[in-house]
Amino acid sequence: MMVLRRHAWRRTTAAAVTALVGAGCASTPNAASGAPALLARAIAYAGGEEALARATALTWDGDAVVHAGGRTVAITGRWAIQPPDTAIVATYAVDRGPATTRSMVVAAPRGWTAANGEFTPLPEAVLANERDEFYLYSVLRLVPLLERGVSLVSLPADSAGHVAFGARQAGRPDVDVYVDGEGKVVRLRTTVAHPATGAPARQELLFAGTLSAGGIRWPRTMRILLDGAPYFDLEMRNLRVLPRLDDALLSGPR
Repeated sequence: MMVLRRHAWRRTTAAAVTALVGAGCASTPNAASGAPALLARAIAYAGGEEALARATALTWDGDAVVHAGGRTVAITGRWAIQPPDTAIVATYAVDRGPATTRSMVVAAPRGWTAANGEFTPLPEAVLANERDEFYLYSVLRLVPLLERGVSLVSLPADSAGHVAFGARQAGRPDVDVYVDGEGKVVRLRTTVAHPATGAPARQELLFAGTLSAGGIRWPRTMRILLDGAPYFDLEMRNLRVLPRLDDALLSGPR
């Protein structure tokens, strides 16, 4: 019965959001940018609710640059995520080669690095940061924001004219979502646990380009600024949509 009521609530919510979009299209841009209508516009641009709901797990190969501790490190590898709480990221530093591949595994509430059959628990601050980070992919999937327990708030447009709404959920970072005129999510603003200290840190994510798979649109590039400074730049080479991740690493050390 609880499952039936939850699905009925989601259908009602989705219908209400669609109706708001229809009403907004006949109104002014400001009136059409209320939080539920804006979310609906973003969902439509990204492929629609059904396609996004099927895309519970995603994988891609990519190249990234990490800015940390005064160093800039180029890495490459594969990302496999099942937001908000499950991920395996297997990467190596380009200048050291694939023999140095390490996997970072998040299977909340636990997390490890894995290499050569050895598991090392993630430090508490790193795990807190990674859990915040992978939640942001859940926000980027958009349809989880239709769930009960998520509150949407309207926000002012930014200086570039991108309209915005906020997503608020107990136990998760508050996230501000910025959308362009087509409905594409171009920016997220939030506060995450700093990976070195665990203290709150301001974070901004900037998205560009598009990859398509399984009926959805996904950003090709992502730039992360941490407390206003470059932190992580990622370019995805491909995209695959899966119903779930199935990897023995998620079970952790035996």
